[in-house]
Amino acid sequence: MTLLTIAIPTFNRSKLLDLCLQKIYEEIQMLDEYEHGLVKIYVSDNASSDDTSEIISSHLLKAEVEFDVICNKENIGAERNLIQCYRSAQTPYVWIFGDDDIIVPGGLRKVLHILQNTQVDIVYVNNHWFIGEYSWGKAKVEKNHFIEYQSSLSFVRRTNIMLTFISAFIVRTGVNLELSADLTGGSRLPQLGWLLPLLQDGKNFVVIEDVVVAAKGSNSGGYSLVEVFGYNLKNITENIFKDSPELSKTIQNGTIVNFFPGFIIKARKGMNRFADKNMEAGLREVFGDNWRYYLFIYPLFRLPVSALNAYSKLMGIGRRLFYELLV
Repeated sequence: MTLLTIAIPTFNRSKLLDLCLQKIYEEIQMLDEYEHGLVKIYVSDNASSDDTSEIISSHLLKAEVEFDVICNKENIGAERNLIQCYRSAQTPYVWIFGDDDIIVPGGLRKVLHILQNTQVDIVYVNNHWFIGEYSWGKAKVEKNHFIEYQSSLSFVRRTNIMLTFISAFIVRTGVNLELSADLTGGSRLPQLGWLLPLLQDGKNFVVIEDVVVAAKGSNSGGYSLVEVFGYNLKNITENIFKDSPELSKTIQNGTIVNFFPGFIIKARKGMNRFADKNMEAGLREVFGDNWRYYLFIYPLFRLPVSALNAYSKLMGIGRRLFYELLV
């Protein structure tokens, strides 16, 4: 029985998709004959106008597993295309995978090992980010280590803001998608419509500590970080976790501590690729009632640029020493 669908939403990024599929193919070649039957590839092409269809066809010819493709007649929007990937999965698990991300060598087998041997609702895979051309480089230290959580709160303390990174999660299928349909109006976070209910109702969660995904950095922009990861994320989590407010608060804490500081520093140095016109005022409105804001965000707007790197190192020490208190 097919166990896992790797579902890739794509639009006009044929070169990135080509590399993504090539690396998946290399992973499949590492599997034995039985394991081939566990995996299915699904690509949802959102009416691309470049040579995406030709790239997909070339990979179809050499596929060693089931490979389905849907080509939307018109662009239905990135959010709906993402939901289409989840809805179309007929297997017990689905791994919605960004077309610009890459499974690193041996990563797929590690995922299949967990899915075959553990009754799990969500798997989070560790990841690293690269800029420019992909290169796995010298051998990484592989521990083949994973951690099981029976507490959704403990799992969220580990993952928090990373819940917004689609390629890092393999999830159980079959969640009612009414919530996701409500998140297609520009939230940029439709995946939370199935991830958060799974967190709330699930019983078993796994973190694979080894790096499984290489994610291409500096590959997005043009939208407001504060709107998406401030207002939207806060409103969505508080709405879905009405009966579990500690989960919503933990995600917000992680966003303050782990996410926004790096982007604020880049913005202060003139390296911002996003559309925030007044990040300081927006973050104060969203997070000003959280004491973490005054340790991890407020000083970054007040310190001179020359002091930002030193303060960043200080925050890093604080995160390592007091993570349980902070998040």
